[in-house]
Amino acid sequence: MKYKKIHEARCFTLSITNIEGEFLMFKKIFSLIVITVLFVGMFNLPITRAETKDNSNIKSPEEFAANMEELPFDLIEDVETSDYKENRDSIISEEEEYSAEIDFDKSSIEFTDEDGNSIEISLDDEELEFKENDDGTIVYENEDEDYQVKNQILDGGFRQIYTLESEESPKEFKIDIELEKNQYLVEEDGLYYVKDDKGEIIFSIGKPWAVDNEGDFIESQYTLKDNAIYRTVEYTGDSYPLQADPLFCSDTINNTDSKYFGNSSSGKFSVYTRTCAKLFVTSSYVLGSPLTGTFASTVIAKDMWSEVTADANFKKSIHGRMKDQFICHAINPGTVWKTSWNLEPWRPDKSLLNTYLDACNPKKNY
Repeated sequence: MKYKKIHEARCFTLSITNIEGEFLMFKKIFSLIVITVLFVGMFNLPITRAETKDNSNIKSPEEFAANMEELPFDLIEDVETSDYKENRDSIISEEEEYSAEIDFDKSSIEFTDEDGNSIEISLDDEELEFKENDDGTIVYENEDEDYQVKNQILDGGFRQIYTLESEESPKEFKIDIELEKNQYLVEEDGLYYVKDDKGEIIFSIGKPWAVDNEGDFIESQYTLKDNAIYRTVEYTGDSYPLQADPLFCSDTINNTDSKYFGNSSSGKFSVYTRTCAKLFVTSSYVLGSPLTGTFASTVIAKDMWSEVTADANFKKSIHGRMKDQFICHAINPGTVWKTSWNLEPWRPDKSLLNTYLDACNPKKNY
């Protein structure tokens, strides 16, 4: 009898052990399934959008915005223009890294970077007339064709905003671009650039986007011909006015304000990304680019990271793990518009996916 009880007790113990083992195995399998789902979901965002783009209630950072209100930052109203001084017939912005001028008479913007590279754009419409200077936003109007153009100098670049008031407003605009002799326009993988004769990018042109009066994003595109870009808005609805934005970016990182504080075990590198670069990246979410998986290999990302690492004062403090934190801040709609992107070398070295899941602040695994 005693042996029987001992035997039963052992059998019971073995049963418990088997159950615990099976439970642990289940946890591992379940964890693998969850990680796989997250991984596939993060790198197949266009599919997610295609399935849910009609659902205006989706606010998840993993989803692409169908409406301006779904973004953490209004691409029109929340953008500040650069400081300027006003002359009789223009405004001028002069910063350490660039200078720019908007002409009142011919609706043109001229921008020169710190290396002396210049570009001038103007809209091919002689009927546009200067209306007002609205705190650095220069407004022009064509009353007969029922539309306005707003020219803005931004931190790191410039843009125009077209406001189409009615169905009678034009839906295509020719943007003339005056280049220097060693410059040319090029299209690569759906993006447009101004390059020099060495193949170096001087200006990155943001992807086209447009919204109706309800804030819903609508179809728009660029077409390149000679030294002009044709900006087209495709719309058959009745929610006017429409607004569209051609964007030109030169400098992406403010290295003057970017500073490293502390040491490698407790410090942080505060990177100040320029407004134009933030607009460029955000417009890619609007248009459904799979940035989570591919942003690090894009031209704009390489340019931004090379600017971050360019200053010799910071090179000794920058590690590879900080690049994932930097990319994470760019592709995360909740962090891209922060005043500074804080990179911390003491955080654990994790994959970009896990860095993203940790809200750009990778934590140790416990």
